Amino acid sequence: MKPTISIPQHWGYPRFPLEQRTQQGIILGLYYYPSGTELAEQFDDGWRYVLMPNKNSDEISYLKKDQIQPLTPE
Repeated sequence: MKPTISIPQHWGYPRFPLEQRTQQGIILGLYYYPSGTELAEQFDDGWRYVLMPNKNSDEISYLKKDQIQPLTPE
């Protein structure tokens, strides 16, 4: 059985799923900054993605959806 994640309807759905590989790395996690919160006022509301450049790295980056480039089909 696969684990499921419940997302409140008023949040909208994330553009990228967990474990998707992108040009910036693999998506390991998601954060959501709801509108009207201090974090949303400081960083804009919406989804943030936690990415690791490669499986041998301990480096992590936190990016918005417009900063992520999906891999192109080969």
